[in-house]
Order: sequence, then structure tokens, then C-alpha cells
Amino acid sequence: MQGIGIANLSDSLMALKRFVFEEKRMSFAEFIDVLESNFEGKDGEKVRARLMNRYEKYGNDIDEVDALGADLLRLFCKEVETYENPRGGYFTPGSYTVSAHVPLGAVVGATPDGRLAGEQLADGGLSPMLGKDQQGPTAVLKSVSKLDNYLLSNGSLLNVKFTPSTLEGEQGITKLGDFLRAFMKLKLQHIQFNVLNAETLRKAQEKPEDYAGLVVRVAGYSAFFVELSKEIQDDIIRRTAHEL
Repeated sequence: MQGIGIANLSDSLMALKRFVFEEKRMSFAEFIDVLESNFEGKDGEKVRARLMNRYEKYGNDIDEVDALGADLLRLFCKEVETYENPRGGYFTPGSYTVSAHVPLGAVVGATPDGRLAGEQLADGGLSPMLGKDQQGPTAVLKSVSKLDNYLLSNGSLLNVKFTPSTLEGEQGITKLGDFLRAFMKLKLQHIQFNVLNAETLRKAQEKPEDYAGLVVRVAGYSAFFVELSKEIQDDIIRRTAHEL
């Protein structure tokens, strides 16, 4: 059993808390109407912009929003563990999407984090939502470390993308080594990397015949970029490219 969209849930509850219950910008019922309309109209666009840009987001080492993610994941894991499986044991919880964050997002309506109906959910499993991790890769690690990773007995997945220039030369390798030591000290389960420029990936979309050998890490597996669906390709392009 996989818990997918932890970042979206965390960001959504944080935005709901701020927008409706603290700032009282509209009632809960009015807010639900805005979501059900998929943020249509001028007012909907303004609300969406505020939800996306004004409130704290998971993946930036902010305790309040990270704690929401921890509570949600703990609730999910403890509930999953109560159910017997067909072999006489018990189900084990995990948090990795492979590529399911795209098709699952396609059947989820608009969410309070500003995500439109049908858009993908956060990739990986424990990764922040696309573009919302703005304080660097170490802040991402610290946010993930606040989750109860030990409960994810079925595994978890964190995607990180670096620009190639970040890891160039001996200094770049040293930075990556330090980053991996931080990952180990924080006792996280799993991390995987893409070291690519978005520009290279866009060129591969335009001229796939010239990039037949380009391999990327998707989410739990590697694949030839040009053989992936357009939706998955766009997801990888849009992931935050960090610098150390």
C-alpha cells in the first residue's frame, strides 16, 4: 500500500489553515466551491495565486508544514498495518509512486495547494511538489527527516535533480559526498538523482532521434527518456534543479 501525495496533502492543509481558518478570507463552504470550480474565473485565479505563493510549503525545512506531513503519514501507516493481507500477514505501508503520480493526479480534483484538477501529484512519494522546494536540497532532506521514515517498511522514494555544473570537478564530487553524508546522518531510506539540464531534455523531446541513448531516473526505475510518455517527460523537466 503506497501513500502518494504527502506533499500535496501537507501543502493543502497548511493553505487551508491559513486562508480559511486564520485569515478568514472566505468560509469553508465558499472555499470548497472555488475548488469544485477548478479555480475558474477572476476570483478563482486570485485565490489560486495566493494558495500557491503565499503559504509555507513542504520541502523547505519549515517545521509547521512538515509536522502536518508527519502526522498524515503516521496516520496512513498505522491504519494500513491494521489490515490482514490474503497470505495471513499484514499489509505494509510505503511511499513511492514509480510513475503513478501522473495517472493518479489525473483523477484527483483541484486541491487547496493551488494544484488544478487533473494535474499530477508530487513525484517520488516523499518529494516536494514540483517547484515548491525553494530553499535548496539540504532543506528537502531535513523536511523528509521529520517524517517517521521507520514506519515506511515497504520503502520510500525521494527524487532530487542537480544541474551538471553543480557536480563538475573535484569540488562538485566533494559537495555530493557531503550531501550524501547528510542524507545518512538524517537516517533517510532512499534517494535518487538526475544530473541533467532541462534544456537538454527539451531538445530530446524535439529531436528524439538525436537522444536515443539518454537515460533518466524516473521514480524507482531508470528509462530511456525518449521512450517515456509526454506527461512523464514533462514531469522530469519541471522538477526543481538544485545547486549545492
